[in-house]
Amino acid sequence: MKKFRQELAECTEQQREEIYHLWGMDGLSDKGPQKRQDILLKRIADPMAGRFAWEHLSHDERQVLYRMLGHSARSGTRRDGILKKSQLPEKTFETILSSLKRHLLLWEQTVRVHTQPYYYSRSKSAATVEDVAQLYPFQESAEALYTAGKENFSPKSDRSQMSFEKILTTYYPGYELDTLAEHYGLNSGMYYARTETRLLLIDELKQPNSIFEILQKLQPAQRDMLKWVCERGGKVSMQALREHSGYDDNTLFNALHPFEEYALAFDTFTVEGRVFFVPTDTYESIKKATAMTGPVVERNEFVPLAHPPQTIQAEEPAVLYDLAIITGAIYQQTIEPTQAGKVPKRIATKIQPLLHGKRRQRYIDEDDLYLDMLFNTAQELGIIQLSRTSGDGIKPHYEPGAQMEKWSKLSLAEQAQLLLESWTQSFRWMDIVGANFRQWDPYTWNPIKSRSSIAEHLQDCIPGQWYSVASLLQKIWDKDPFELRPVHYNIRRDRGKSSVLRSKWDSSEGEYYIGLLSSSLYEFGIVSLGYEGQELSQTHAGENPVAFMVTDLGSAVLSTLSKAKATAHPTHPADSSPSQGNGIRSLVLQPNFELLILHPDMPTLYSLLPFAQLDQVNMVSRLTLTRNSVLRGMESGLDVEKILHILAEGSQKEVPQNVDYTLRDWVKLYKDVKISQVMLFEVSSEAAADEMCASRNLQKYHLRKLGPTLLITGNDINLSDLRRALEKEGIAVRITGDIVARQNRYAPASSRYY
Repeated sequence: MKKFRQELAECTEQQREEIYHLWGMDGLSDKGPQKRQDILLKRIADPMAGRFAWEHLSHDERQVLYRMLGHSARSGTRRDGILKKSQLPEKTFETILSSLKRHLLLWEQTVRVHTQPYYYSRSKSAATVEDVAQLYPFQESAEALYTAGKENFSPKSDRSQMSFEKILTTYYPGYELDTLAEHYGLNSGMYYARTETRLLLIDELKQPNSIFEILQKLQPAQRDMLKWVCERGGKVSMQALREHSGYDDNTLFNALHPFEEYALAFDTFTVEGRVFFVPTDTYESIKKATAMTGPVVERNEFVPLAHPPQTIQAEEPAVLYDLAIITGAIYQQTIEPTQAGKVPKRIATKIQPLLHGKRRQRYIDEDDLYLDMLFNTAQELGIIQLSRTSGDGIKPHYEPGAQMEKWSKLSLAEQAQLLLESWTQSFRWMDIVGANFRQWDPYTWNPIKSRSSIAEHLQDCIPGQWYSVASLLQKIWDKDPFELRPVHYNIRRDRGKSSVLRSKWDSSEGEYYIGLLSSSLYEFGIVSLGYEGQELSQTHAGENPVAFMVTDLGSAVLSTLSKAKATAHPTHPADSSPSQGNGIRSLVLQPNFELLILHPDMPTLYSLLPFAQLDQVNMVSRLTLTRNSVLRGMESGLDVEKILHILAEGSQKEVPQNVDYTLRDWVKLYKDVKISQVMLFEVSSEAAADEMCASRNLQKYHLRKLGPTLLITGNDINLSDLRRALEKEGIAVRITGDIVARQNRYAPASSRYY
């Protein structure tokens, strides 16, 4: 088996020059960084270079050579068989054969062929041996010549008649397709099947911005050449291209190769000859890209709907109402969470009928997690907290948190603002996904980023105007479709907006954004929802909204959020006293001990929760004064005078006499005691005790005197730190008895909800 390199080395200088010319290497010399021989060895495996070789062959030479390039013929073809099939005169055939061998397009060898008689033949002829001349193509160039030659002899191989998908399928197998995908940034951290990769590439070549970016990798002369071809309908003869460019074959080869490397344009043989063309299904986008001076920036603005949707689900700040409900619950009863951090079922069944929020589940047939999610959120906001106790048999229970006093004085809008800020960062809150949600790549998923993103987009909406959900999704897609995916998967974020990815995005990210609208943002009172159809079901389960409207409450909250973001500092709503938000008292106290709050007045509502039983929280809230609720208020630190003052301050009329008398009667026999655990210090002398109380280094331990030589402090300090501090003051420390360190065995289990 002869090798092309070996045969080339044995050629004469004149013969090598002819071979270089045949493969389009005119103008090259051996003075460059690469020798012509090395360049030729690469060229002969390239179908584009093979087309240059076919161009230089005569019609008869093409006929003879092509018959020896088929896969079955590469192992050798009888010379006499080729002569017979070519139907050429023997002298002409010899001349053609000599030329093809001279240019190293084929080689000849005489082999000894053994012929066995047919087994079932009646002839008794013996086996024969004869010497036969066999013709072979060089294996190094056979495939490239065959690929290019088929275009001459098979109309189906004319690439200018193929769709772009057919070209990718036929001429970009395996490694070539992966390389092309890398050029367009499609293999950056993601795996795609071959069919999917081809579809993505087709979409890329239909995006002028994507093509424009690729064109910047070409030389200016190459961009001008492609523009010239597009201006002539996307198809020109190779002769016309040579005349336009003035290039020799070698320069033309180097100029054309990047077009095929990036699948922008191709050369091929047709019945009219060799042509250079842009595929018809990518022609318009490539033509547009060649005329662009920069990427087109798409600006998709919100356009209000001309008509409101058929069915409207008005806004309701359900979560704010429900936070008030669970706050009232911890005032009116002792709630000790289970070891799993959940509200006991016997208590949950009493609270849940009062709640407004939608059911939350992570799995099918799982218990409703909404109530526990509310308690987690209230803890994050500092409204409630778990008590800390070290007493034997005394479990932690929920109690008002450090931020309760501030929270209780905030208006509905101010509470919604803090809730929205907490929601954008909370891992415990569970959003409900859209009705058609289908995840396509869970390993790159980071949905919490969607919250701040959608809040930012909603700031561009006009309050009271209806917008289509589709327009919101389009706006998010235009800005950054990969916002919920980690950065190392988004190398192609600027030009990855293909229709294939858009379909996946709609079913995953798009449905998640729809879920944010129809669950959390609706429950915060930020938006109202619009649906198709004439009737509004109770929850519209299994159906996505088609429209939304930012409410007045939502506008106030979002504008404040925008200002906070601009200053890079979280906002802190100013304190406001109960019932002073609009100058109108909202409380109606009736002689039957029923309390009505006629509009959402959150400061007034929270002022009543410690001593009133909560029956309903809504646009109109309803509470009842009972003996037990008033006594619970006394336990929280109120006295009857304070309770009556709160009622009088918020009520539109004076407190009814029977209510005043009854409340005083209920609390007559009330007694309580406060138990706390402290550390006792027995000091050697009164002077030493005074010195310890006056020491600056010990002030953080809040030492208090009980007697001349007795001091106490709370048991929430670090005993080891205190001991070291005393020893630094020159005070010897002796510890007697068992000191119980503060601990919390019943801390709630932490969950990362998405």
